[in-house]
Amino acid sequence: MQNYRQARDCLPSPVSEIMTEYQRRLSVNANGSSEIPLSNLGNTMSPEIRPLFLNFLPQGWAINSQIGSSRIQLFSGEGGSHRQDVSALSLEAVENLVTPFGPALLEKYFRHLHPTFPIIMEDSFRSSYKERNGISALLLGAMYLVALKWLEPESGVQTLRPPDAVGLEALVCRNLNESLSGPSLATVQAGLLLSQKSSLFTPRLMAQLVTAGFDLGLHQDCSRWQIQCWEKGLRKRLAWAIYMQDKWCALVHSRPSHIFASNWAVKDLTIDDFENTTRLAASTASPVSIPTLLSLSSHKFGYLFFRQFVKLTRILSDIIESFYTLEATQQLSASHENRTHIILSKAKPLQIQLKDWFIQLPAELKVDADCGVEAGPSGGIHLAYFATEIMLHRCIVRSLSPETADQYLTHICRSAAKTRLISALDFVNRLRPIHLRASWPAAAMSNFALIGAFGILLQTTAPTQEEEEFYRARLREYRWTLSVSRKDADFLDFAIDTLGEVTKLVRNQPQKPAFQELMNHSFLYRPDCHSGSRLREQSMASSHTSQQGDAYNGSDKYENLAGCTRMHPRSSLPNTKSGLMSPAASASSASTSRRR
Repeated sequence: MQNYRQARDCLPSPVSEIMTEYQRRLSVNANGSSEIPLSNLGNTMSPEIRPLFLNFLPQGWAINSQIGSSRIQLFSGEGGSHRQDVSALSLEAVENLVTPFGPALLEKYFRHLHPTFPIIMEDSFRSSYKERNGISALLLGAMYLVALKWLEPESGVQTLRPPDAVGLEALVCRNLNESLSGPSLATVQAGLLLSQKSSLFTPRLMAQLVTAGFDLGLHQDCSRWQIQCWEKGLRKRLAWAIYMQDKWCALVHSRPSHIFASNWAVKDLTIDDFENTTRLAASTASPVSIPTLLSLSSHKFGYLFFRQFVKLTRILSDIIESFYTLEATQQLSASHENRTHIILSKAKPLQIQLKDWFIQLPAELKVDADCGVEAGPSGGIHLAYFATEIMLHRCIVRSLSPETADQYLTHICRSAAKTRLISALDFVNRLRPIHLRASWPAAAMSNFALIGAFGILLQTTAPTQEEEEFYRARLREYRWTLSVSRKDADFLDFAIDTLGEVTKLVRNQPQKPAFQELMNHSFLYRPDCHSGSRLREQSMASSHTSQQGDAYNGSDKYENLAGCTRMHPRSSLPNTKSGLMSPAASASSASTSRRR
């Protein structure tokens, strides 16, 4: 104990000054990891100080700088290392599970997943893979694992055994858990790839990855750090990838997010941050014409897709913070009869952001009838957009009641929600095999189910028999579409099963009144209000709102409800507005046209 105190007293104060000095002298090796040469560390520290200095280092900084890895280790008296070597997993162990499909799996990964999730520098990784030098076995195993679903044996080719998917997943997950105690950038990359699998996209994994990212300083602004430009770009891409996965995991699993704006200083992505993300010699890689994203330029596509997905996720984060946190739900519940108007006032700027995001979506990311191979992966970002829209409108619909909204406001809100549902259903109808076989985010499985759940919500809360039957018919069509598409996307089974289970729960709902009966009842108690005629005119409108292509079905105008001031005691408030962006025309006409 006395020797320990003497060694501790020899430590400079503060210890951070030593760290800062060594960070200024970082040297980057060929693998892209930052290392402090052992000779420099040994020449400036005595044997008594060196072990204590290692204990004072932040876990993430030490591992990322290779201080705590195989080059420098602190051994206890029993011969055990306090900082385990995170590269215990060997390349041979990984390759033996997929032989002889390793190179094919790597090509599948860079062809399908990498363009939409560019968290790896392709050219550098391919060089290291070819030389079998400086490559993370954990990261390689994760790449193999997520690429297995695109592996199709060639016709007429018989192999002794297929890749051991179960064994590979168990091996990678076990080694990931071990490496999270001292994470590196490769650890975060591997974890993010595993989170792309729906079965592994869990709150526990995301909590571990967020913590690992904080250990490595990914939540900080690295623009002024004395590191190379490619590493700054890699750090920013990894940071925003963690951000996206964390927010969508919060949506999928109804768990709190781990990232908050007050502790997030990462700058927005630019095209310079995507340098070296694609293969430099891709055009000369093979003389055979293979349908990939290279015709569009993978560099540009990856930048556009990833950047737009980040923007959309930030809007989703605002929606969750505004309506779905415990604090937000308690405040809205305490609002009582003003709940709907408060929700609409908060939803208005978010709806404008969604509208602007959709209008500004680059042409390369559009999904239309004439799309080519390049647009295949774009289905994931469009599905995420509709899921975000639904999250906003679901909160509004759930707040509607005779105590919180009059009939006209209720009709406006439900018409807007119906229009969004029709757009989402038509989007799913327009998906082709080229989209379904492409890469989809891990949250896609739940987002397809969310569309069906939103339709069930509108069906159960429908005020009339006609509207209820409309949603029932559309949901039957949706289930049929999913059943037909499942052969190209097996993850749709979850949406089909969920829709079936929820449908059983609402099967015995009380019978709704007919539309005419409801109108007669309204006029009986409110003979001096002209809302009934307006509702009838909008319901029988001839304009069709079913979306074709990628048109946005909203308008920049807001409904002014001042003309129906006697429908509700609270409607005497001056200049009352719905606060919700109204659709271009009522979606009720779609029900009439389909019944014909």
